[in-house]
Amino acid sequence: MELSRGTFKNPQEPAMNDLQKLQQEIKGCKTRYNAVLKDKEVLLAAKLEIEETTEECNAQIQSFQKRIEDAKLKDTIQNLNLQGKLNEVDSEIKAITERENAVKEKLTKLDEQNAKMELQLQVSKCMPEKRWVFAGQEAKGHDQGRKYDVKPSIQYPIQGGSAVITFEDAKVAAQILEMGDHKIKIEDNGEIAINIKAWPVKLPTVEEIEIQTQVCKHRVLISEIPKFLTVDQLLDKLEIHFSKQKNNGGEVENIELLEDSGNVVITFVDERISENLTKKEFHEVVFRGITKTCILRVSPFINGEIVRIKAGEIISRKSVLFAGIPDIMDEEKLRDYLQIHFQKPSNGGGEVDAIMYIPEGQSTITYFELDSVVEI
Repeated sequence: MELSRGTFKNPQEPAMNDLQKLQQEIKGCKTRYNAVLKDKEVLLAAKLEIEETTEECNAQIQSFQKRIEDAKLKDTIQNLNLQGKLNEVDSEIKAITERENAVKEKLTKLDEQNAKMELQLQVSKCMPEKRWVFAGQEAKGHDQGRKYDVKPSIQYPIQGGSAVITFEDAKVAAQILEMGDHKIKIEDNGEIAINIKAWPVKLPTVEEIEIQTQVCKHRVLISEIPKFLTVDQLLDKLEIHFSKQKNNGGEVENIELLEDSGNVVITFVDERISENLTKKEFHEVVFRGITKTCILRVSPFINGEIVRIKAGEIISRKSVLFAGIPDIMDEEKLRDYLQIHFQKPSNGGGEVDAIMYIPEGQSTITYFELDSVVEI
């Protein structure tokens, strides 16, 4: 058998080619697989990132929702507070309105009182004059100060078995009060002694007093009346004069004499009569039968009423009350023993200005006055 020269085909060559193709495909698959794995990793990372972003967004959404709810709650609270404040403002406005009405009412009353006061001021100029007599001390040289005695008198009751001693020095009185108990020796009866106790003298006084005055519409006060008639004659003459229309008078309801001042009060039936008479003030009155003409003053009659009074007490600085004094001897002798005892400095006493002793079973009223002069 002869071999000819030419192309020799390997029977295994196709298989080799298929294997290479298969390897290349496998390699391509691996490459694509690796690419898919990388894509998968990228996708997983993206998924995680998206989940984290989602969680953050959800957290932000919840935070926003909470803020919105808090804001709504705050707005609600603010609205409630605002409504409460509005209610308070309404209440304050109502209270202010009520106070304003009360003030207006008070102002109205004050205006009425002011009108009455103005009326009283208008009529005060025609009030009857009080005649004063100088009874003070005349100043000498350059001492021209005027002095008036304005010593008020306070009544103080003293029961039996008591004594009141007034010392010249207030310090002595204070010392006697501080000692409290005192032993008074009675020499005429040997060594007999009496024990008495010192008490402060508390004098009742008026601290404040408020008097409300008003002009009486039906009455007038007649003053500056000469004293040359009897009371009956004076009242008859005045009633006749002021009951006549030509004298601006009218029907007289009552007429009376004020004994403390000598003035006369006339009450008219018609209140217009009093007003007309006081406008003229001075009236010429003819007393027929005695050929005497007088100028009398006619002024409004003012009623006064105490509407408020505040009482208090003052303690005498120089006087001391002694209680528990037995009636063992003559009144004058016992008073002398008391004065002698309390004049001695060794007994805590001093110069005695006045003394009053009231035996048991008796009582009296003493009068206290200011011991100073008020200079004006």
